[in-house]
Amino acid sequence: MSQRPSQFQSRVSTKLQLPILWLKCRPIRCIVLVLALLLARTSIAQDAAPQQQDNSNGARSIGKNTQTEEKSVAAVDDKIVPKKDEFAPVDLLTDDLTQHWKVFSSVPATEDMPIWKVIREGDEKELVLICSGEPKGFLYTTETFSEFELTLEWKYPKDPDGNSGVLVYTQDEPRIWPTSMQVQLHQPKTGSIFPSGDGMSDHSSEADPDLARAVDTWNEGKIVSQSGRLRMEVNGRKAGEVSGAKPSSGSIALQSEGSVVHFRRIRLRKLPVVAPEKNVNEAPENDADSACGESVIPLSPGPLHWSVSERGGRQQRGGFRIGKRGVK
Repeated sequence: MSQRPSQFQSRVSTKLQLPILWLKCRPIRCIVLVLALLLARTSIAQDAAPQQQDNSNGARSIGKNTQTEEKSVAAVDDKIVPKKDEFAPVDLLTDDLTQHWKVFSSVPATEDMPIWKVIREGDEKELVLICSGEPKGFLYTTETFSEFELTLEWKYPKDPDGNSGVLVYTQDEPRIWPTSMQVQLHQPKTGSIFPSGDGMSDHSSEADPDLARAVDTWNEGKIVSQSGRLRMEVNGRKAGEVSGAKPSSGSIALQSEGSVVHFRRIRLRKLPVVAPEKNVNEAPENDADSACGESVIPLSPGPLHWSVSERGGRQQRGGFRIGKRGVK
């Protein structure tokens, strides 16, 4: 006697138009179940894929926003704390003289009679550096320089023969006067440049007379140093210029040389390093000379090649050098 199909089986068979015997077969029912589960899993995976994509897009968007915010913060930080410009002008004259300067004096100064002092002068309370002129000595920078532009103003309150100077490339020598190149501020010879101490240059340079203004009137000066070449302008007019300065790096010093002198607006701007200019008067260099350091006489007739040391000696003899230190 055959078993009649249940009501559920009848509905399924009617719906699918399948015979009842197809549903009675257990292996087939198992296959149907597995297929249904696979279809359901595929459908769930398809539904989840767009959601994951949306999440990943959202994460990328958040990352971009975070980077943008970081850049904005960095930009704000740059505005708040700007980067230091190494070629920006620096004011060397401040209320605290020890911030940029040191003092050398041939005779120790007393507190009652300082050689160098800073005051504020006029309605604008502008800083002015006063040098008493005695005893002799110099005020020199704590930092050394080689490529720079220095601007300053000076005047002699009463002395028409006032004497002082700016020592460039000053070496660390506690003596009168240290090795350097002197830019003359002597009232009748303002703007002349020559070596001081054991300094050397290709030549000296005498400026035109009467470049300085009248006594108790501020003078304006600009000193430019690049690759051992030194030039001076006084009150907007060209003054002395020398090349081949040795040394070509050192401190900058102001002289106390017997006269009361005032300084103000002392500003320095570093300049980028440039390739040194070739000295056209120098003998051509020979590789063999550099290797052996002796004069080489070729086997065949020809010009005599000089060694490095001999050329240096000739240059030293040909260069300009002051015999007496401190000569105006």
